[in-house]
Amino acid sequence: MPIPHRHIATLALLIILGQSALAGPYTKKLRTIDRGMSADTVLVLAGRPLSTEPVLRLYYGRNQVVVAPDSTIMDIRLANKDFRPKIRRANRGGQHDEATDIAYLRIGMQLAEAYRRAGKPDSTAAGEDWYYTRRHRVELAHGRVCRVEMHIKKGLDALDWVWLNFSNSGLLLMNLAIALVMFGVALQIKPKQFKLLMQHPKPVIVGFMSQFVGVPLVTFLLVMLIHPTPSVALGMILVAACPGGNVSNFISSIAKGNVALSITLSAIATLVAIFMTPLNFSLWGKLYADTSNMLIPIHIDPIEMLKTVLILLGIPTALGIWVSHALPKLTERMLKPLKMISMLFLLGFIAAALLNNWEHFVRYIHLIMLIVIAHNALCLLSGYGLAGLFRLARRDRRTIAIETGIQNSGLGLVLIFNPNLFDGLGGMAMVAALWGIWHIVSGFALAAMWSRLPLPER
Repeated sequence: MPIPHRHIATLALLIILGQSALAGPYTKKLRTIDRGMSADTVLVLAGRPLSTEPVLRLYYGRNQVVVAPDSTIMDIRLANKDFRPKIRRANRGGQHDEATDIAYLRIGMQLAEAYRRAGKPDSTAAGEDWYYTRRHRVELAHGRVCRVEMHIKKGLDALDWVWLNFSNSGLLLMNLAIALVMFGVALQIKPKQFKLLMQHPKPVIVGFMSQFVGVPLVTFLLVMLIHPTPSVALGMILVAACPGGNVSNFISSIAKGNVALSITLSAIATLVAIFMTPLNFSLWGKLYADTSNMLIPIHIDPIEMLKTVLILLGIPTALGIWVSHALPKLTERMLKPLKMISMLFLLGFIAAALLNNWEHFVRYIHLIMLIVIAHNALCLLSGYGLAGLFRLARRDRRTIAIETGIQNSGLGLVLIFNPNLFDGLGGMAMVAALWGIWHIVSGFALAAMWSRLPLPER
């Protein structure tokens, strides 16, 4: 017999209230526990914990790096809460320079990589974490209390310390996926598509400005309004700097939009993104750095980013345009299957990013879900609003909204996982990966709604 919804809601409320009721007594009990007490004394004073985790503690000064039994960093506990991570890039030889700073360490990193980045710790200790609730923890080393934590709360700043990574073969496949997608888009770029720019320049110019000026601007304003942590802010800015996604043409057709305008904007975006993506990220990222007091100490080499984007976008785009011009019959035969293959390849690569780092996504996804949804909705609204401001036809407004809200977050992920740029910074990667899923959901939902609505001329 199914449980009524009102009973489920009541049960959930009782669980929440029960957890809150437990928190109060444990706060009082844990206040009686001092450093140096034995584990047996803790059991007498506070009782048995809800759960225990065996750990290895690495001490760098007053800071603690907590390592799980599988030799993976599970937490970084700082003496100074204002301490910020740093991004380090591989040098030309692919090896990391020696460092003695835990700012280069990340949750999810293997112990061997941690030693390579931060050097050997000042001391180590075998220990356990005892959890009395999810927010009350007693830390023990060598059987004695070394710290008591009460009212623990995982905030958005935890994402600054998370490391999402791929193997070298995974990174290669990611690059190939983006190159294949851009090659497929470039096959559709033909001189006739730019006739629309000559015949009806207004919607094309508005669409271009919406995508490469409007999206970064509203993203920057959103960042300054909500003040997310640095890695999340940089992820939002990077996604905004990427060109439109290759599924936008199909979504525009479902939405009864101007497909010719969509194809023209995609062609222009593909060509200019080679320079506009690095330029926009450098411009707005630098502006964010100058106005935020929470910035990760990050110095991205614009030449390195331009070189990476040129390889990922420039070469496949140039090759696709050449094949389309030199082999038109072959292009016609391969266009449809290649579009499907490249889309599946891209979705598979985003799915691989999620699966390879599934534990982190499950643990932290709730922290950024609303941010990504709000960011995407703002981009869609700004595109539609700007087109309306210039009094474009409804079909054009729909298309520009879709071109503005569908971003090539796959390109963003490739840049984020590049060890010479962002080195898998957790907040950035999670924003881009979640955007890559959500913008398809929101785009198709919006298109389905528009497909059922009448389409007046104005």
